[in-house]
Amino acid sequence: MTAASLPPLPTERKCPFDPPPEYKRLRVEQPITRVVTPRGDPAWLVTRHEDIRAILTDRRFSSSPLAPGYPSYVTGNVPPPPGFFMQMDAPDHTRLRALVTREFMARHIESLRPRMQALVDQRVEALLKLSGTVDLIRDFALPTASLVICELLGVPFEDAGFVQNRTDGILDRSRTAKESETSAIELMGYFDRLVTTKEQAPGDDILGRLISDTSRAEKVSHAELVGIAALLMLGGYDTMAQVIGLGTVTLLQHPDQLADFLRDATLADALVEELVRYLTVNHAGLPRAATADVEVGGQLIREGEGLIVMLSSGNRDEQAFPNADAFDIRRDCRHHVGFGHGLHRCIGATFARAELAIVFRTLFERIPTLRVAVPVQELPFRHEMVLYGLKQLPVTWSGNPGSAGFKES
Repeated sequence: MTAASLPPLPTERKCPFDPPPEYKRLRVEQPITRVVTPRGDPAWLVTRHEDIRAILTDRRFSSSPLAPGYPSYVTGNVPPPPGFFMQMDAPDHTRLRALVTREFMARHIESLRPRMQALVDQRVEALLKLSGTVDLIRDFALPTASLVICELLGVPFEDAGFVQNRTDGILDRSRTAKESETSAIELMGYFDRLVTTKEQAPGDDILGRLISDTSRAEKVSHAELVGIAALLMLGGYDTMAQVIGLGTVTLLQHPDQLADFLRDATLADALVEELVRYLTVNHAGLPRAATADVEVGGQLIREGEGLIVMLSSGNRDEQAFPNADAFDIRRDCRHHVGFGHGLHRCIGATFARAELAIVFRTLFERIPTLRVAVPVQELPFRHEMVLYGLKQLPVTWSGNPGSAGFKES
């Protein structure tokens, strides 16, 4: 069957908080089925939770865009830059991930909590100084996520806007390949200059410690540091901003569960896990390519064939999560795949959990009357991005002076 004759990868949502409805049917009838991606690549679409976890732990499925059959997000597959270990296989992936892992160990993340709290407090204070209807994405979610990851990497705050803009240009699937490439070149150029500066005077941040740590048997190269910085920015900025935006709406739609969370601090971890499962902002899926003939869920995947592992579908699989389309912070969903799974599981998952718990508790404790200013069905959602979310989120709260009305940015 040629790519032209294959059905398209489902992308259209009927409900903005649910994946495309085709996934529910496919999980039952054809959990692994052939599709063509928006860029025209034939691929196997994997929709069932059990199969997704099996593939993501199997080394015979490659993460490299150079692997034959790899279904790319962009036109043409190019080598990943040095340090960009998300798109690498062993042994390069293993070596680079090990170098960075210690920065995201739970003990180290705990030491960062006071600084994260201070940054979130700062952004809430800035939000409270605004009047009328404000855009929570522009005025809180994006700057908060940007400042936190910039703090982690040692990016000067005055450069946050530039880095944020170039990151958006890479993740926007409506951009041409040339436009995305230009954004990537400019982002990598920025981090090249930043790493050069830090090599001369390392600071107390991830890049500085990777440069100055003499206990490592193997040093990280300049080019690898540049790629690691870009990877962490791409993974840690927009993802967090969109979970903050969508999560705010979700919690406002479930006031009883929000109240339970605010009353009981022990629910913080469960709330974050359920938000990550329920929302799964990566709605483009994870591309993989088979490097050998492999049978998964009764379906033979041949060497050289590509796959799209659809995390958002796996996280709504009723076999793994009873009543999966319901938001429930009291369910045990620690086996979700919102952070990926296996060899390439999100390296910053512990950091993300801490950041999101701080954000939601601070936001709703400081602004208990926060509400969405328009009907949810009128909110503008981002369907064209690799990461799903909101373009704007107009909000208000009681006692807000004036009624200046929401204006799109």
